[in-house]
Amino acid sequence: MPFEFKKLLNHGTTNPIVARLSLGALKLLEKCTSPKELKDNIGELYVNSLVKKLLRCWEIKERFHEEFKAAIESYKPAPAGRAVAVPQIARLEEECHNFLYEAKNYIRDLLQVINLIHGTDFKEASEFTRAKKGGLSLIDFAKKTFGEQDAKTRFLEEASAFVEHMVSFRNAVEHPDGYNGHLRIENFTRDPDGKLAEPSWYQEKDGKVLRPTSSIRSDLDAAIHNLLTLGEDVLVSWVAENLNPAMQIAMIPEPQRDPKCPIKYVVTLSTKLQEQLAKASGNKDSTAGEGGTQSD
Repeated sequence: MPFEFKKLLNHGTTNPIVARLSLGALKLLEKCTSPKELKDNIGELYVNSLVKKLLRCWEIKERFHEEFKAAIESYKPAPAGRAVAVPQIARLEEECHNFLYEAKNYIRDLLQVINLIHGTDFKEASEFTRAKKGGLSLIDFAKKTFGEQDAKTRFLEEASAFVEHMVSFRNAVEHPDGYNGHLRIENFTRDPDGKLAEPSWYQEKDGKVLRPTSSIRSDLDAAIHNLLTLGEDVLVSWVAENLNPAMQIAMIPEPQRDPKCPIKYVVTLSTKLQEQLAKASGNKDSTAGEGGTQSD
């Protein structure tokens, strides 16, 4: 299948997001036995939608880390009663809002991938965990279709908490005073003991906390990792069920991945076929040895 791969948003394949969700995804799709049109449509969503959205999240996260480091290094505590400059991260609220916007749209577009491969009709990111009236959430659909113990159901359920976190936070930005209340974002503050308290966010409604305070730094890091893993797992689980019986998907251990293109999953010969080939090769070598000549 002649997919074209182009450099995206000034990031090459050394970036794991590009490597795993574009080139890696396309290589998996090439080995898939499903119709070409379906594979092309899925590849289009990964390369021209999911990768770009997650890269924008990654760029925001990287800027945050740079400013966070600079703020920590610039802070000079002062004795009690003395004025002290508390560093701030510029445009923190705007950057957080943009991160959540891209993350929510990434989840929404990943549901479009699921629609293609499973014939569903999900439209909103919130349907990952919450059903529309008269319908099913993705989690409910997975339990009903695959079974509660199926690997696909389990990894979707494991992802549901952070998906709900991102979607709920973004909805609080889009619809303040609505079902999800308000998203409160706090920059660096100074604790009574003079130490810096890192930027945090939380969700509240009518004066009541809906989601407790958490570190923005930790949440951004976790979101990038979780969204990348989720996007990859959705594709891998489907491709694994649509391969030639002689093939299988194998995971490359992280230390063994190529730094220039750290793809995580590849298609290889099935374990059974590899064993058969190894046995045949062993028998051939043994036969060759018996037929050889012996010298002093």
